[in-house]
Amino acid sequence: MANISITLLCNRDCRYCFTKDIANKNELKEPNMSLATFRQTLDFLDRSGIKQVRLLGGEPTLHTRFSHLIDEVLSRGLNLLIFSNGLMGASTLDYLENIPLEKIKILLNTTFYKESALNEQKQMDSVFERLGPKVLLGVNIDSPSVELDFTLGLIEKYGLSKTVRLGLAHPCIGGSNSFLHPKYYIEVGEKIISFAARAKKSGVDLEFDCGFVPCMFPAPSLKKLGKSLKDIGSRCNPILDILPDGRVISCYPLSEFHCEPLPEDKDASWLRKRFESKLAPYRSTGIFRECSVCSLHESGNCNGGCLAAAMNRLRHWKFSSSILEEKYNNSLNRPKKVFVKNRKNLIQKEENSEIKPCKESWIIPYVDQPLQFWESVAEKHGDRVKEVYLPLPGKIKSSGRPLQLTENLEEFLCHSPFSISVLINTMPLHKPVEELSPIIIEDLGKLIEKYNVAGVTVSNLLLGKHIKKILPELSITASVLMDIAEPNQIQMLGKVYDSIVVSSRIVRDLSALKAIREAFSGKIRLIVNEACLPGCLLRVQHFYEMSSNFSQPLSLCTEVLKKHPWMRLTGAWVLPQHLHFYEGVYDELKLSGRVTLSNPETYLKVLKSYLFRLPLTPDEIGGGPASVLNPLHISENFFYHTLHCGHQCHKCSVCRDYYEAAMTEYNNEKEK
Repeated sequence: MANISITLLCNRDCRYCFTKDIANKNELKEPNMSLATFRQTLDFLDRSGIKQVRLLGGEPTLHTRFSHLIDEVLSRGLNLLIFSNGLMGASTLDYLENIPLEKIKILLNTTFYKESALNEQKQMDSVFERLGPKVLLGVNIDSPSVELDFTLGLIEKYGLSKTVRLGLAHPCIGGSNSFLHPKYYIEVGEKIISFAARAKKSGVDLEFDCGFVPCMFPAPSLKKLGKSLKDIGSRCNPILDILPDGRVISCYPLSEFHCEPLPEDKDASWLRKRFESKLAPYRSTGIFRECSVCSLHESGNCNGGCLAAAMNRLRHWKFSSSILEEKYNNSLNRPKKVFVKNRKNLIQKEENSEIKPCKESWIIPYVDQPLQFWESVAEKHGDRVKEVYLPLPGKIKSSGRPLQLTENLEEFLCHSPFSISVLINTMPLHKPVEELSPIIIEDLGKLIEKYNVAGVTVSNLLLGKHIKKILPELSITASVLMDIAEPNQIQMLGKVYDSIVVSSRIVRDLSALKAIREAFSGKIRLIVNEACLPGCLLRVQHFYEMSSNFSQPLSLCTEVLKKHPWMRLTGAWVLPQHLHFYEGVYDELKLSGRVTLSNPETYLKVLKSYLFRLPLTPDEIGGGPASVLNPLHISENFFYHTLHCGHQCHKCSVCRDYYEAAMTEYNNEKEK
């Protein structure tokens, strides 16, 4: 299947029009396809084994050489399907009337039939009357208030083809057309099921265009759709719409995404594969959030609806498009995007709205502040903070991080209002575990006896086993540096560990987190503000240098990020406003930043923002050298995409495009 758009001229102005944006951009020197290009297109169809020529526009009958193009099709023994609005001239109608029924079908768009002026209705009635069974009625649904029953009356009155083809008005990526928002799909689905019953009584079948999904229909009633049920959920593939100048797009809603020249010696199958390779990174998402956990979507029995609608939900294309942004926010009743200069007002507004903290347990880092600081934190947030963690004091440098100030440490250890856990987090240990474990365990035993130490986080599997054997009362957590990212690693842990901090590699991969959640019976702990690049090839060396005697260990990823700054968007961080995506996959949340949050004001601001889900930009979270450095807005839909995209960055440009657009917007704001 392929569509040939022979002209962009049209004598209607449909609010949902897919082609309007292309026509308005004046990219085409000539709105009509030349006869030479048309013949090349027919040769392409012939190579592809496509026997039906599908002509659309604009309004195809407005092409200045319309009858010549039809003659060319018929001379090759091909069949015709013409997409028309029915407002055709008398000479065109005369011409079409004389074409044999078996050679032609006219899909006539009746979406606005009842809204049309009287003279336009009469013009369409004339087409119905003279072309009769050649006419197949179509309705593009762009509103939940759409009417359908009038089509049955037209079919009976004029003897039209006993089929009604239903389509959904989809959004154009980067455009401003009207479309049926997915939030209305269920309402529309119920209306279609009701209409299907009446159509069946009249002997009329329904056909479905692309983008319909099973979940928009009441499950017990799906069988009422009969043989047309096969089209529900499965139709969203590169159609191949050929523009008047010979360029090919996947479909009109995706026209801004990618285009290809009409190949001289390749067929449609080859061209579709080209488009599929470009679209593949976006196939994991769908028109609803729930698509990510839908069994039909996961099994391939539903493709998640119109890809343009899914991409519009992610809004990764033209992020600075105020029209699209405003329309999206209004349609979902969500607050508009707030850029940097408005953030303080937003936070103040949310605090004044008495937002209550979400009931998670938090593990937070020690920073060297007087005891009064910690007592204040306990007074405000003590019911939320489970413990404070710090390096293991003693004979071995074992925290895996640079040394911190310890001026207030002894007072904190003696009088801390919180439970305390310690880090033994080196990569690797500088001696065999058998030699080091007695020393480490001795230090731990003293801490348990003297202070309120209740837990330890370790990055060595064998060391954890030694500690558990000698100090069974101590809660043991597997460090993020153990890089636990797969269920088979859980089997290696045995029953030693009470909790695990999942690998930074999967913090932005919900399916992997769910697999770990299912495999591990203990508590899952998630670090929310670490900015390390997932799978960083320099991570081991960086952590080794931090835990050694280097006074100022440098970030080793500087050159990588200088070359690919967009990779900062892929870091293992979660902003406070996006934590809701993770519900059900964690038991505890951890704040990192014993150095980056050493300033008490910064510490309290970041902690409060996470506790109350107050929005932060990624440069504010204290995530370290791989963090986003500028106060860029991270939309909910972009972040959601990164949780489901599969992280095939070599095939995908979403993060690159988003970073460039966000930086452009940031720089423009700075210049104002």
